[in-house]
Amino acid sequence: MESKGQVLRRDGGHTFISEGETTDFVLLIRKGHVKVVVGRPARIVAVRGPGDIVGEMAPIRRKPRSASVIALGEVEVLHVPGPVWVEFLYANPRAMHAQLAAADERVDQATRKVAESELAAEQRLAKALLELMDLGLANESTDGPTFVFSQSDLASLTGASLDSVKKIVRAFREQKIIDTGRRMLLVRDLPYLRAIASGDRTASL
Repeated sequence: MESKGQVLRRDGGHTFISEGETTDFVLLIRKGHVKVVVGRPARIVAVRGPGDIVGEMAPIRRKPRSASVIALGEVEVLHVPGPVWVEFLYANPRAMHAQLAAADERVDQATRKVAESELAAEQRLAKALLELMDLGLANESTDGPTFVFSQSDLASLTGASLDSVKKIVRAFREQKIIDTGRRMLLVRDLPYLRAIASGDRTASL
């Protein structure tokens, strides 16, 4: 696959794919992370990192893009033209099988997110932070995991209103679960955060 595409390096904020456009290329993420964004107002529905493929269904479905893909920090991708991608899949049955499995997993992820939308916003935010950690999007320090996300980003990621997220962040801060700065969130009490994510505690108890 490496020989079939072009390596691109872009800074944070670059839009690789725009929702509604009719392009059909595929991106293999080599370094960094991207956010997958849908709707107006925009909502982050997924974060993808090294080894993930994005935009892979457009060459197959031949429909407009269903989401935007935007760089989170510096990103390096392999840009593969749509026809080359389809030819590669037909020539490599194992890759085709892996693609089907990945598509099914993403359907499962979407289903879980629908179920989680019924959870309290506080629990959704805690779960979102833990998922970002699992994706490698937290910078580790002696004080704890640190995220470079604004409260607006967190609202988009959880599907909660910005006002709701601000109140939750304030409650988390009062309980010394987190500290915050400009576009920065530091987790000080990870066990407490995990307990909130699992529904065993809340920031008010």
